[in-house]
Order: sequence, then structure tokens, then C-alpha cells
Amino acid sequence: MEYSLLSQINSTRHNWRIKVRVARSWHLSGTSKRRDFTALELILVDEEGVGITACVGENEIQKFSTSIVEGHAYFLRNFRVSRQTKKLNAVPSTYAIFFTPWTIVEEIPTEISGSLPLYIFNFVDFEDLDERARHPNGLVDVIGQLTVVHPLVQSNGLNGPSVRRNVELRDLSDRLLEITLWAEHATSFEDEFLIETIGKDEPVIIVFAGLNMKLFSGAPSCRSSAATKWYINIDIPEINAFRTSLQGRGCEVLLVPSDGAALGAANEADANRKSISELLSLNPHDNNDVRFTCDARIKEIDVSSGWWYKACSICRKGVKPTLQGFECVNCDNTEPIITPSYKLNVVIEDNTDRAKIFMFGGMAEQVVRRTAADLVEESSANQLLLPSPLRALIGRRFVFQIVISEQTFRTGQLCFQVRKVFNPPPIDGQNNGVHATLGNSLSHATLARTSGAQKKCDPTPLMEASGSSSNKASTLQTYGVTELPTDPKGSATPPPPFAHGAITKTSPQKGNEISEEHGTPVGKRSRSTRKELFSTKKVKASDD
Repeated sequence: MEYSLLSQINSTRHNWRIKVRVARSWHLSGTSKRRDFTALELILVDEEGVGITACVGENEIQKFSTSIVEGHAYFLRNFRVSRQTKKLNAVPSTYAIFFTPWTIVEEIPTEISGSLPLYIFNFVDFEDLDERARHPNGLVDVIGQLTVVHPLVQSNGLNGPSVRRNVELRDLSDRLLEITLWAEHATSFEDEFLIETIGKDEPVIIVFAGLNMKLFSGAPSCRSSAATKWYINIDIPEINAFRTSLQGRGCEVLLVPSDGAALGAANEADANRKSISELLSLNPHDNNDVRFTCDARIKEIDVSSGWWYKACSICRKGVKPTLQGFECVNCDNTEPIITPSYKLNVVIEDNTDRAKIFMFGGMAEQVVRRTAADLVEESSANQLLLPSPLRALIGRRFVFQIVISEQTFRTGQLCFQVRKVFNPPPIDGQNNGVHATLGNSLSHATLARTSGAQKKCDPTPLMEASGSSSNKASTLQTYGVTELPTDPKGSATPPPPFAHGAITKTSPQKGNEISEEHGTPVGKRSRSTRKELFSTKKVKASDD
């Protein structure tokens, strides 16, 4: 029976027939273009060892989810081939396969599927992970000796309770890699590890496939994704060669016992609760590194110094202007790609006092549920105009976890860094209107006492801005292991305002492009907004 190899298929035909094995499969869910979706993702491999991703969409998932089994081999035909557009693809491939209602799946008997590999990996050396974090190019696969398994840690964030576990790997050059497993990956790992290794006196060589690499505080962070799988002591050439090269090194795996921190972490949102007046009366020398929580409402967002800044698209730190343009000192990049990032000067209050808090970057993005690039594109680049999604935060209540900032000792002014933000408990059984968001990425903010005039008087009314009032849901992975600096420049002082004519590229959400420098205005109003504005002007003119 004739079939084509994966290296031969392209988008010019619709009648391809391929012989492949399902090397990996996982379910994917999230939100795209303001609607929820679910899909079955596959990694297929052919007899040449070439891999490709395949997607079974939600319209076809019921038809094919039971007929496709990981590890089994199939003839596939009547599928659609399109160019690969995913930024975090599990295997490098120019094209991707999409199932249609007319796709035909024929299982291949085991006795004639021996030519198809069981696995496909694209290993990245530990020493190259830093570069992959700074310049993401798909998910990564790693191989190493398992040395430490940490206990589960439970925590609460804006998305509710979460659980994570860290594991440590060592390569042949004794470089160490810490991987953070989240949710089901975290809870199932220890049991599967014990089942695979109990009674065996040999090193545990493990492959982690489908890991996500990102930068946090300038350092690479490696964590699980929906596509993550692990394989312990499987029979592949890479693991066999790794085991041979260990040359008698120890094979012990340290299982770190739980000290109760996992249970205690579940109550992070209630730990060491203080009112704003109590926080502002603290002695910083006696309370350095102590974490407090504060339940407060957002009273006002001060835009006098702007609400966004120029950030490096890689590290999200503020960039420095030069004669030629801008440079990122953190990344040592003289031609960084610039993207808008939040710097929100927020006034919060409880029934005891009022204070300011500066929220930057990812933390603000999780609370707003929109990227700064989105709001600049949809509303205005004007620093003094506050978009409606930001105005919608006023009156909402959060629980802030904070510590005293090092900036306090440099400036003599008491300020705090926000490490996490939690949903607050309801008051008298009523919903406080806070919307939970996905993502638990740690960020910082600075808290300081507001002036006496502000405490006595109502805040200055916020300036209005034209733009979209919808809150587009984001699909952020649950993160939050490495703490970020106080602000994009490493201090509690907000970076300088974003000047007009900034160099920016495509925003993280598809379809929102930010204009480049050299005289092109940033933040052009959307077509619908311009149309509404034009219609309003016409009506007003006719009334006159």
C-alpha cells in the first residue's frame, strides 16, 4: 500500500496518505479570540524518524479521541496540511496536520509497524538552555540523571489553589537543572518514579519532553507545559550512552521530605495579616524579609507619570535610550525589540489608611487580563489617558502578599514589594467582583504612604480614554517560582515614561501590531473606535 513520508508532504495537496506512530498525545484547552477551546494534540513520527504535530480540533475530538492511542501506529489520510504557526511547537516542523470530518484512521498491526520509532526527541544541552530561554524557539527536551525530588508545594493565587513540585537533574558535566512541575504533573511524578525504580539499583536516567523555557529575573526557568511527558530508563541510544558515560557515579535519588510547608503554603493568603496602617508603622530593620498580607481595595490609578513604559521583549526590563536608539543592559542587547509593559501607580485603601502601590509587567497583566501592548493598540499611546480595562479595576479588592523592599534602606522611605496577589474572601457572602485570572507569575510592586491631602480629599477624577472596554481572557500557564525584581530597572522607582515613536513589534496576542519607530505614531485607534468617533462627530454637527 503506497504512502508518503512526512518529509514529502506539504500544503499543495489534500489527498496525502502517511504511515506514522503516535509518539505523544495530550489534551489542550484554553481561550482564543475570546472563546474557550479544547483540542487533542499529537506528535507523529514516521519510519525516517521525522516528526510532525497533528491537531484534532474540538469538532472532531469526540470522533477520534477513542480511536487514536499513544504508542500505536496508523495509516492516516484525508487530512489538512498547513504551515506551522505555533511559537511553542513540540517538534521542529515546517508543516502541521489538522484532522477534518473526512479524515480516515486505519490502525496498523503490531507485526508490521516495527519500522516506526517509538519515540522522537529533540534534546537541548543544559548549557544551551539559557539561550533558548532568551530566544524561545519551541518547547525543549532534556536528558539527565535524576538526583533530587522535592515535596509538593501548595499555594493560592488569582486562579485559586495550585500545586507544584521541583525536581533536579544533572548532566554528564555535573551541570544542574531544576524543573518545576505543575498541577497533575507535580502530583503524579513521585508515584510514577517509585513504581519505575523500586527495587532497582541503578541510576535514574530520565527524559523530560515538552518543557517550556522562559526568563525570570534574568535567569532561565524550566517548567512543565501541557505537552510535558517524562520517560524513565527507556531503551533508546541516548539514555544507553548516558548511562555508560556515568562511569560509576552514585545512583541515589534524594527524596526531600515534606516539613509541613506544603500545608502551610495553602494558607499564604491569610498569613501574617496586617492593615495598611500597621504596615506603614513597621520598623524595617526588625521586619526585613518577613512576609505580610494586606486586604485592600483599589481606590485610584494615578496616571500623572504614565501607565506603561518601554520594555525589552525578552527580559521585560526597561530599556536605556542611546544615540542610535535603545539598548537593554540586562540582556546586553544594543538593538532590542521594544514592547509596551505596565507600570501602574495604584492607590489602595482599607478602613485604616491609604497607600500607593506600583505594579509592573506580568503582575499587572494578570490582574488586568490584557497585555499593555493590547491596550496601547486599542486605545491610545497617550500616557495620561487611562484605558477602560484599567478603570474597571477601581473598586476591586485583592489580598496582597508583601515584604519590605531593600529600597527602603536606600531612600529612608518605607516601601514594600508585592510578591503575590490573591483573590480575597467575600464580604457578607457577596461577590466582590474580582475575576480570577490564569497565571501565578511572581512580580513585585512598591507600597508607600500617600500624602495627607490625598487621605483627606477624594482622588482626582481619572481621565477617560476611548477604546475597547472588553476584557479579553488570557491563557497564561501557572508560573511563579523565581521572584522578579521590584521594577523593570531593578529598583522601586518606576521607569521613565514611554516616549512617542517607540520601537515595538507584534504584541503577544495575535493581530495586535504596534507601530515601529521613525515617526510612526504608536497606539493607533482601532477601526471600530474611529468609526464610533466619526459617527459621534457627524451627529453633533447635525445638531448644531
